Parts: sequence; C-alpha cells; structure tokens
Amino acid sequence: MQRIAQLCLGFCLSISSSLSIAEPEAMALLERMGTAAKTLNYDGVFTYQTGNKVQAIRIIHSATENGEVERLLSLNGAARELIRTNDHVTCIFPEGKQINIDRRPLGRGFPSDLLSRMSSAAPYYAITIGESGRVANRQARQLLVTPVDEYRYGYHLWVDEETDLLLRSDLLTEKAQVLEKFTFSSINMNVDIPDLALKPQIEGQEHTWNRNQTEPVSIDKSVQKQSETVSSLWQVAWLPQGFALVAEQSRRKSDNDMVVEQRVYSDGLSSVSVFIEQRTAAHHHLEGGTKMGAINAFGIIADSHFITTVGQVPARTVEKIGRSIKVPD
Repeated sequence: MQRIAQLCLGFCLSISSSLSIAEPEAMALLERMGTAAKTLNYDGVFTYQTGNKVQAIRIIHSATENGEVERLLSLNGAARELIRTNDHVTCIFPEGKQINIDRRPLGRGFPSDLLSRMSSAAPYYAITIGESGRVANRQARQLLVTPVDEYRYGYHLWVDEETDLLLRSDLLTEKAQVLEKFTFSSINMNVDIPDLALKPQIEGQEHTWNRNQTEPVSIDKSVQKQSETVSSLWQVAWLPQGFALVAEQSRRKSDNDMVVEQRVYSDGLSSVSVFIEQRTAAHHHLEGGTKMGAINAFGIIADSHFITTVGQVPARTVEKIGRSIKVPD
C-alpha cells in the first residue's frame, strides 16, 4: 500500500504508433483492458509483492456517468486507505493522523493504467499474445511486453477472457526474474457498488490534511536563478533509445536550504529521475548503486555536486545515465 499511496509518477510521450512492433491482436487486447479498467464495477482483493514483502489490498471500483470512484484499503500491516475520484486522490494514514490529498499524475492502484503508458512506449517493446491461464479462478489470456534492449524491464500480463480486466501483472528482468507482482486473489465483477462502500472508514476532520500540488508551482527568484544556472551547466550525454525529458523542477531543501534540480526522463512506460545538488560536507550522499525492490539508484559526485539517478529500470541504466552527466567543456 505504501507504494500505491505514494502515487508513483508516470509520464506520457507523443511517439508515433506507426513505429509499434506490437501484434495487432495483442494491441487490441491491451486497448480493451484499458477500457475495462475504467468502465467496469468490481470489488476484489489483490496482493502486491516485491522482494519478500507482500501487501494485501481490497479494491472497490465504481464507474459512473461522472467518471470513476475507487477505494483501496490495506488488509495487512499499517492501516491505510486511498480514495480516488477520477484523477483526484486522497491517501489516509490513520496511525499517523495524517491525510494527503493529491492529483494523480497518471495513476497507480492496480496497474491498469498500462494502456495509456504503452500507447507511447510501444516502439520500444514487443507486445505479443502468450498462453492462457487462470487467475483468481477465472480464465485469462497472457500478454507479453518484452523490451527491445537491456535498459528497461518487461511485463507479463494476464487479462480476464470474459471482461478484459487486468487480473495479474508481473514486472520482469531480462532473465525473467519477477521484481514486482500484482495479483487478484478474488474478484467480483459487474456488481452494484453502494455509495457507502466508497466512503473512508476514518473521518477526515479528525486528521491533518496536506495538499500536495503536482501542477507547476512558482518558486522564489533566488531558487529560479540558481536553478537556471544548474540547468545551463549540466547535460545528460546518454539515454536509452526513446527516452526524453518529460518534466523538470527545482526545489529548496528544508534541512540545508540547498536547491535540488530534478529531471524526469521517460520512454512512456519506464522512467528515470535525475537529482542534482551542490555538494556539502555536512550531508552524506549515495555513492555507487543500491536497490530496493524494482527500484534502482546510482549516486556519483562530479564537479562538487551530488548526482543521483533513480528509476524502475535495470541497475545498468541508472548507472550509465548517471555517469554520462557532466558539465560541457
């Protein structure tokens, strides 16, 4: 639930679909999967697994004339809830007496948003039909999403044969090692969802509400000036094919008042964030690589700056990007 509540960033690029190497039947199934996720009513339980950690989550989804309403409730570990109304999300953490409200950049509950991301990333992944199987006691067709190179991960998806709803998603290395898995263990579809089932169990007025703006925000002139200097100096000399800059921002850290520049590069499905900040003696910094589940990070010190690359991509990708960042001669 923690990863879901954090609402991982997703970014879409405008890349011509004519370059796609997907099978027509597979792409059609992917499109139907995206439609089903938005238009069906369903109530189920799925597990999210990464490494040796397993989280069980109940999801209740209602499609109305005004769009979607969805509620997620953690069933193990810390009690948490997430309420989504279209792109507006409320994350509730009762143990910490805190509620975060955010506008979903692309969305991450059960990963049924893959269609919107695959539509632009398709040139860099082969999309084919795999074998049929059973998930949550339902017959499902398998979709194989295989990257064209070693710098991104692939997916195996299982789509319900009757309704086209995504029932299972595995994130895989090039050696077919499962890094992350979403799997429905039980699900009821095309059911009536009462309004009460979509209401949080915790009253919001009992907690602190924090508004997190994902839209561009204004920054003071000192940050802007410092950010422009950093942006003009640093260049990323290497990116995997299809990756492009999709977002950037600068912010001032509260602990040391230093400006951190963040850039996000994406092929539409996979993304990498680059963080650049001035080196200070008082703060430790990641040097070399580290891994947490499917997320890899690489840190390096260059020209008196800390440079960190982070993404749900192979370790070689974040390291190669990080080592390519430099001040031009």
